[in-house]
Amino acid sequence: LEEDVSAVEQALRCAGRLESTYWICAFAVNQHSAICGSNPCRDVDPQTGLVHPVCDCGAPKFYNETPPVSPAGMSVDCELNKFDDMLAFLANRNRCFAQVVAVDPSLNLFGRAWCVAELAEAKRLGMAQHLKFRSGRCLVTQEAQVRNLRIEDMSASRMEDVQQILAKIPDKAAFNEALQDLIFNQNSGLLAAWLRLDTEQQMGEAGRILKWHAVGSDAVWRAWDIE
Repeated sequence: LEEDVSAVEQALRCAGRLESTYWICAFAVNQHSAICGSNPCRDVDPQTGLVHPVCDCGAPKFYNETPPVSPAGMSVDCELNKFDDMLAFLANRNRCFAQVVAVDPSLNLFGRAWCVAELAEAKRLGMAQHLKFRSGRCLVTQEAQVRNLRIEDMSASRMEDVQQILAKIPDKAAFNEALQDLIFNQNSGLLAAWLRLDTEQQMGEAGRILKWHAVGSDAVWRAWDIE
């Protein structure tokens, strides 16, 4: 993608997916309207190890309880408290709308409160869900970590977000049990669906890589993880 965008476009065109639309919350939410000016947990860049810098844009900030508020006490102007509404809106607008979950190598995604809440909400709405792992080894080495997940232990950039999510879950034990079922159910779980790749599907994956090669880019070969 960084070296040859035209090759990416050609591969998508060949697959008939060039016009597919993705809604990415990290891009869709205006971070300057909320959290750009602080880093209270001193989160660091996972690649450089440096503390994320803060922004001095001076844009007005709207948090969970910034007036005006809805009858439920949620800020109308805040963009960080409407993930469930947005998922429901998108699912209702398009029956084929699905959720793609790009999982980081350390599986830290499953420890982030918003990410898990979105997984559970998409499941409740009956949306198709697809997990994308860097490699099978990530799943094998980190599975125990995921099996011990509890919504009460999860983190977010702001404690108010964790409190808001927890407030929507009256029975935490039942939610945790449902979360484990969502991920590990042998028939319908997210991991089961990923692990059920049969020979034909694996060959299809290889075929897609060959298409990349056919459109004239060798970047994918250098990045391809054979694990």
